[in-house]
Amino acid sequence: MAEITDHYQTLDVPETASAAEIKRAYRGLARTYHPDRNSGDPEAVARFRAIQEAYEVLVDPSTRAAYDQLRRDPLAMFASNGHSPSLREMQAHLFRSRPSAKPSDVEAEVRLSFEQSLKGGKADVRLRDGTTMEVPVPKGVRSGVKVRFKGRAPSQGATAGGDLYVTFRVAPSPRFRREGNDLHIVEPVTVMEALLGTSRAITNAYGRGIKATIPPGTQPGERLRLRGQGVRTAQQKGDLYVEIRVTVPRSLTDEQRTALETCVRQIGLV
Repeated sequence: MAEITDHYQTLDVPETASAAEIKRAYRGLARTYHPDRNSGDPEAVARFRAIQEAYEVLVDPSTRAAYDQLRRDPLAMFASNGHSPSLREMQAHLFRSRPSAKPSDVEAEVRLSFEQSLKGGKADVRLRDGTTMEVPVPKGVRSGVKVRFKGRAPSQGATAGGDLYVTFRVAPSPRFRREGNDLHIVEPVTVMEALLGTSRAITNAYGRGIKATIPPGTQPGERLRLRGQGVRTAQQKGDLYVEIRVTVPRSLTDEQRTALETCVRQIGLV
């Protein structure tokens, strides 16, 4: 009959070790033999797996008790069957009553530039254990949005990976202010341009130039709405709002002042 693995020896703890001592020993050994620190070393990988198996058996009081009984008298539990058990049969009996481990969810953050958030694509997310993985970035994602990636959390030993929850943090734009999927900018015009009307070549957030007509008599603070020129997501397009800011010259020459006064009197503004 095959020999039963000594899990206490694997973790280098006595049979009387407390749960805290077992956990402490496991953490130290797991750090030493973790595959991430021993790339290309098959012996270290095998040792890490043995450490994981030993910990999973000994950390749970019920499986530890069954394991201790198995070590003391491996044939007793099979006496009624009338045959000597194989190692596989003993392991099956040992783990039959052990509840399956619950997958663990993981939360992380990804920081994006304003431009990255508009275009979407892919980004690297760094997890708390130091590992890095690539996740898709939804097109037009807003800052603070949390996205669930089902089953993408890394596994912990024999425990299956849970869900990965990624919160996206977007840096503000120096030019655009975002509200939902709408964008807002400020466009300065002179007093005469507001009075007589003019046009502007406005560059949207995606680098496309759009002609915006500023009608005569536009008041300070009025907004022009450019439909569909805001944030583009997979489902919709926002609008771009251009707020008109009228600028007033701080000084005029004598000739300019005289000409302006003559003009406004002629058209009845004063």
